[in-house]
Amino acid sequence: MTATTRELTMLHNMTRRRFMGSAVALGAAGTIAGLARPVAAGTSADLTAVEWGGDVVEAMKQVAAAQNGATFNWVLHQGGAGAILPKIKAAWPNVDFDYVAGWEGSFNSMVKEDWLETINPADIPNLADIPEKIIIRDAKGNIKAVPRAVGGMYFGARSDTAPLVIKTIDDLLSPDLKGAICWPGPTQSMMLQIVALALHAGGSETNMEPGWKLMKELAKSGNIGRVAVTDIDFTNSLTSGETSVGFFAEPGWAAVAKNFPVTRFTKDANFKAFLYQSGFGVLKNRPNTKATLDFVNFAISPEMNALYAKVAGEAPLNAKAMTPDNLKHLAFTPDEFARSVYVPDYNVVLEQQDAWSKRWEQDIAPLL
Repeated sequence: MTATTRELTMLHNMTRRRFMGSAVALGAAGTIAGLARPVAAGTSADLTAVEWGGDVVEAMKQVAAAQNGATFNWVLHQGGAGAILPKIKAAWPNVDFDYVAGWEGSFNSMVKEDWLETINPADIPNLADIPEKIIIRDAKGNIKAVPRAVGGMYFGARSDTAPLVIKTIDDLLSPDLKGAICWPGPTQSMMLQIVALALHAGGSETNMEPGWKLMKELAKSGNIGRVAVTDIDFTNSLTSGETSVGFFAEPGWAAVAKNFPVTRFTKDANFKAFLYQSGFGVLKNRPNTKATLDFVNFAISPEMNALYAKVAGEAPLNAKAMTPDNLKHLAFTPDEFARSVYVPDYNVVLEQQDAWSKRWEQDIAPLL
């Protein structure tokens, strides 16, 4: 998921710096009333859950329909997972939500505010099948959120229309790619696309000058045919054939791949993929905590985790869940993870968003 649409994680040396979130977006949330399954009155808990829209909420509705312990009102994120945070803060401690779907950045903010229940593994036994190193904890080591799936942001290409076979980031500067690249705008992907350039040029998220230098070269080359301000911009550009190469989050690539052959550079040592997790944060001060925990446990069971992955388009994290063929590019062995996945310090990434956006507008936008 992108920073504005959703969407990071995986099982190697995950430190407390793990992935990110979209912790800075503000906005409203829309509510969709829906039932998990018709049940007799008084036999189930009525829960309010915050989810992303589109395929994600559809996946969770299908998971909910497979159980009868709870009925649901669905509240949709708008503007990123961080959009719900101001609403919670304004109402606290009278919170309206039983669980909030999020990822590292939004969960870290909730942990700092002490909004989340501490998770006892005995209450969610299916956690035993989730990679331990990606479980979000507070400073005391208490479990504070339950992961369910992993997505990614990465380079890729439409293999049927790309003018050349791209082997390294240096190939993005080839004259053969004139106008063929769809590049994320400064509000997309937390500007990890610039971090990727920095890594290739010997820098990092804490040393971005090599990335900005390479970004200037790319902007001057004329190879960027579209700057994608939204995920729809990206999808339309790639599917129409306007462009054929880009960097974007999994949902965008998945939309293109429904109708066209796509090569994803997620396991290529010459590129770096950035992974993100989605999961559940169970809010304090709610009357149906046990029912919420029971549902979360059900949702990360092997069968339900596989169902979620199939519908939502994120790779399952339960080790016993079947990973769909179309998501195996996001399932990594430890060696693959070490070679191809980069886990930046997302505290730095989040802190630098404003500065990086200004740098883009000042140094890059005039060149495009």
